[in-house]
Amino acid sequence: MKKIRIDVVGLSHEDVRHRWEEYIKDSIGHRLTLQPQPDNIVDSYAVRARERQLNIGHVAVTDLDVVYQALKGSGRERLQSTVVEFVEQPPVMTVEAEVDQIDSNYDPYDDSAYADWHYDGMSLLPRKLEQMNDLTLDLEDALYSDAPKDEIIELAQTLLNEHMYDASREMTRKRYWLEQQLSQRSEPELQAIARQLREQKGMLMRYASREKVAQHLFIEWPTQLKHKGLDEYHYTYDNRLDELEEQLRAFPHHLYDKFLTDPVDFLREVYYKHVSRRYMFPLLSGIVLMILKGRVSIERWGREGDTEPIKKIKRLAPKLTPSEREQVMKDAIKALLLKKYADGKPIISQKNQWAGFASVLMCDYSLLGDAGCDMKAFCKKMNDWGFGADSSYEIFCDYDNISKDSNYAQIPFHKWSGNGAKHQRMQKAATELRAILRPKIGYK
Repeated sequence: MKKIRIDVVGLSHEDVRHRWEEYIKDSIGHRLTLQPQPDNIVDSYAVRARERQLNIGHVAVTDLDVVYQALKGSGRERLQSTVVEFVEQPPVMTVEAEVDQIDSNYDPYDDSAYADWHYDGMSLLPRKLEQMNDLTLDLEDALYSDAPKDEIIELAQTLLNEHMYDASREMTRKRYWLEQQLSQRSEPELQAIARQLREQKGMLMRYASREKVAQHLFIEWPTQLKHKGLDEYHYTYDNRLDELEEQLRAFPHHLYDKFLTDPVDFLREVYYKHVSRRYMFPLLSGIVLMILKGRVSIERWGREGDTEPIKKIKRLAPKLTPSEREQVMKDAIKALLLKKYADGKPIISQKNQWAGFASVLMCDYSLLGDAGCDMKAFCKKMNDWGFGADSSYEIFCDYDNISKDSNYAQIPFHKWSGNGAKHQRMQKAATELRAILRPKIGYK
């Protein structure tokens, strides 16, 4: 029989959340069942720790490998364990389980979802992430070669301070291995570092930790790159941004879309999806590139709804000149006038849909400046741009048609009201135009 030690976290979120302080102090000797949860929506590899009918917490992500390897090696579906230690702040319980065999070669994770995914943009990895792998290898070598204690302590302390910037699957595995190795050393200083690694398990996915990492990855690092100038690294990829953005949107589990929804929560998703370095690093590089190119529109920043980080990210985007801005708008309109549904029917099929364009350009993007929402001025502008009656476009901009729908043309999109086929056509025109302009120009 073999004995393994596993840490349980998340007590403050489960059935004992209102009395976890009392529970953990009386936990030594409690029998817990460690049970995989393949139907867990957040993490399909999650392992629940329960005491009879009470959900106590979950096995720390860093310890999942050894649990699955023990289950595979012993031919079991769940493990019985006993609480042997605990840390109060943040709450972490250590349980011990006896197993017949551990299949250390077993890899529980299925990466088939990534089989067809690729990203061929530039690598823009923060030095912190590049150095993490070297650091862990150096520490591993130091422990194997019985290097001087001071050298091991220096490497371990650096890892302790910096490891949270790397949420890859490889790092979670390495954390468990290092903790086990350090805890078996006789030196009190190394055992103390092992305890700190244990304590941090309860902190890894806390909001404060994720927010700190998000600040570095999505604000501090892009700022450094901007000051250095991207041309020092590779060519700018400006001619392929649409293609690269499509590659990012194709990333499994909708992780790029989750980044756009909330960068702080995105890191939790990366952690719980057990993304390997091979796929996580290109994803992060692509995100940084899109930030620098002004191609991201983030909905919120963390559960507190802090807007300052979002403002900082917006300030990183290059500022278009007025002529460049207008050219983007012209190109967007041209694209939509030619765009068709799958059945071959045009998306812009009636002249009054120009009222939807007018609303977006005048209200969202202040195209006419001080003129505000003057429909005649808008139509003159469109005529100057080559979209008037003298153009080759069948659905051209026409004042008579737009003026009949001033309740759309002169009102911001989010304040529209109505229903029926015409309303749907107006919404389609506006949403399609906004979808093109927002990543390229942002907001007004």
